[in-house]
Amino acid sequence: MKKVQAVILAFGFGSALVLAGCNSTDSKISVGVNNMLETTEQLAKAIENGDQAKVKEVGPQLEDQWSSFEEGVKKDNKDLYEKIEKYLAPTIAGSEAATLDKDALGSLNDQLTLALKELEDHTK
Repeated sequence: MKKVQAVILAFGFGSALVLAGCNSTDSKISVGVNNMLETTEQLAKAIENGDQAKVKEVGPQLEDQWSSFEEGVKKDNKDLYEKIEKYLAPTIAGSEAATLDKDALGSLNDQLTLALKELEDHTK
């Protein structure tokens, strides 16, 4: 009887670990996307206000935020990964530029935001 209980307990524990692992990837992606969306919102406001110092402060944060969960996206959502990458690098580069091109950077940030919202919807 104790062997049966031990097997059932071990199976239940193993299943819980597998399920927790699945949820942690989705959770990590969800948290990462939310962080990036907050940053793109801050960036949009800084661009709109012409606040180049704030743009230079906020824009580069996107890279660190993305690197914290991008592998999970690359593995499970290759198309969305590529879409985000397409707009991320130019957005960061534009935020670090010597002069602020409000129209170009605003457009790139908008496209990045849309791609992130698409990922957010996909992971719900």
